[in-house]
Amino acid sequence: MALLEKIRTKGGILLAIFVGLALFAFIMTDMLSSGGSLFTGSRNEVGKINGKSVDIQDFQNKVSEMEEFNKLNSGRSSMTEEESYYLREQVWNQYVSETILAEKYSEIGLQVTSEELKDMLTGKNIHPTVLQHPIFQNPETGAFDKNQVSNFLLSRSVDPTAFFYWAVLEEFIVNDQLINKYKDLLKQGMYTPKALQALETDARTKQVDFEYVMARYSSVADSLVNVSNNEVSQYYKQNINEFQQQATRDIEYIYFDITPSEEDVKASYDWVNKMVAELAKPEIDPAQFIRLNSDEPFVDRNFKLTEVSSEISDFLSSAKVGEVYGPYKEDESYKATKFISTVQVPDSAKARHILLQGASLEAANLEADSLIKVIKGGANFAEVARKHSVDTNSAINGGDLDWFTEGMMVKPFNDAVFYGKKGDIVKVESDFGVHIIHIQDLGRPSTKYQIATLVRNINYSTKTYHEIYAKANRFAAENNSVEKFNQAIEDENLSKRFGRNIGLNDLSVSGLNSSRELVKWAHESSVGSLSQAFEFDDKFVIAHLVSASKEGDTPLSKVEAQIKRELSNKKKAEYLISKLENASSSSNSLEEIANSVDANVSTANDITFGSYQVPGAGVEPALVSLALNTEIGEISKPIKGNNGVYLVKVLDTKEVDVDENVVAMEIDQSNNTKIDYQLLQNLIDNATVVDKRHKFY
Repeated sequence: MALLEKIRTKGGILLAIFVGLALFAFIMTDMLSSGGSLFTGSRNEVGKINGKSVDIQDFQNKVSEMEEFNKLNSGRSSMTEEESYYLREQVWNQYVSETILAEKYSEIGLQVTSEELKDMLTGKNIHPTVLQHPIFQNPETGAFDKNQVSNFLLSRSVDPTAFFYWAVLEEFIVNDQLINKYKDLLKQGMYTPKALQALETDARTKQVDFEYVMARYSSVADSLVNVSNNEVSQYYKQNINEFQQQATRDIEYIYFDITPSEEDVKASYDWVNKMVAELAKPEIDPAQFIRLNSDEPFVDRNFKLTEVSSEISDFLSSAKVGEVYGPYKEDESYKATKFISTVQVPDSAKARHILLQGASLEAANLEADSLIKVIKGGANFAEVARKHSVDTNSAINGGDLDWFTEGMMVKPFNDAVFYGKKGDIVKVESDFGVHIIHIQDLGRPSTKYQIATLVRNINYSTKTYHEIYAKANRFAAENNSVEKFNQAIEDENLSKRFGRNIGLNDLSVSGLNSSRELVKWAHESSVGSLSQAFEFDDKFVIAHLVSASKEGDTPLSKVEAQIKRELSNKKKAEYLISKLENASSSSNSLEEIANSVDANVSTANDITFGSYQVPGAGVEPALVSLALNTEIGEISKPIKGNNGVYLVKVLDTKEVDVDENVVAMEIDQSNNTKIDYQLLQNLIDNATVVDKRHKFY
């Protein structure tokens, strides 16, 4: 149990490191080693990666293992639907990437030897993950300690948690080392010819100042250019690879909110009103009464009047101890508040502490008693905190917690400070361990109030639920055609909502939480279908499938406007180039040429081949190239750019010193960066991946 708690309290960093490529290394072991038994291909096939079948049972096993690991790290016993969805996405992505990478490793015989692994885990070349992992750090110094690794290894045989964690760590390091080796091989194979380096260096030595005219495409009326349907069709066929789409669906839907009725609201009021008399009895324990009866827990702290609602503040200002106020409505609940007591408590406090977590609570108390004697004997509190406190966030500052207000700390800690005296050194136990607290200062005392608030949330009843359920189902049954559906919406003054571009594996439809069931319905139904009444997030939803797009070529009708705009701009460019050429043939004045196309003259300074954008024009590599290749004083030929047509007049050029070695290094760094960040995606783009998860989830 001690190890489990250590992992839970310190495993956050591990989770951040492993979740993603790292964590999945462990659960990929079976898939990469099981050969044909895994990729058998059957009706239980959840996908295919380069022809290798992924079985649903194997896939779900991996998902389950990931779920258990995440629960272990978080200390929680369950995951939300959204968390499970993203975890499945992660597992699938890792199946794809690790399968593709395994093929590449096999082709070249790439592997990590047992000796190499041992060296990275316990040898001279410790892997960064082990070095940085808090479990393997010395608790006193915070530095990596091989003894901690040894202790962890010894615990594997008796502690399943340790065994599991070490397996995750070991497999992550193997996979991390493999991909780093693969990347290093590719980087070593990258070569930039000297001639190309020289060209790059030479291009950077020139810096220009110039004036330019920008004739925007938007300045040309659409009526001046004509794009025929035949031109659009031909462009579409020639560039079909640019117009690919995923399978998506568009729906429209209405919903009936499941909300409390007036009868439900009155029932909540009546319940609180009935309980007021009980709460007011002087013999009852108000805290226990709230714990047993309220929809919200008892808050065991004192409040200033400014910390409660104005309604309760007014009540407390004139009430006597023991009086009850209510029922009153607040935050979709009915409440009743009992005035328990008043107390003079400091507004704030300043303290520092030492947190101890021994092998047992008794051991922690014994250590605390010993340290208190040392501190009271003259030892520096801050130094003791730095050496012994397990609260690393405050230990680095000598245990200092700075100023805090009442209620910010756990109750035992809070009470020890706010009911103590300035300068006291006290010991208290909390859920975190044993604290040695030094009360450094206390703020000005003020009147605070202890109250007990009984809460009854206004929820819909079973009767209300069934009434709305019946209403939604009646609507679906009676309006079973698109015409009736739309007419009923109009007649009943309902609001129609829309779900656009719903993907095959989407978790939900926009505006509807946890609506995966509706996503599946949309992809399994034909256009024009009307759904049953689905229940999502306190809503009954009825949908109409408006349109469906298949995976593959995007229909011409969907991209026709985009293609027309592209072809139109091309023709506008030809029109503007012709006008600028005519204007420049009869004038050497850039202003006169600009006037011919209703444009202005702009200036750009210190532009080089590496300039990302031109002031006033934006990202226009054609303009940069034109300026760098035009002689001083000359007016260039017009050239087509991203946003318009340009021509330039160079005012001045300067030579700048460029270090060839720096250029070569930057080219190498650029190539290495591409390998680091684009390698995996490029491999995936060139692989054949069939995703059938939608059939199972």
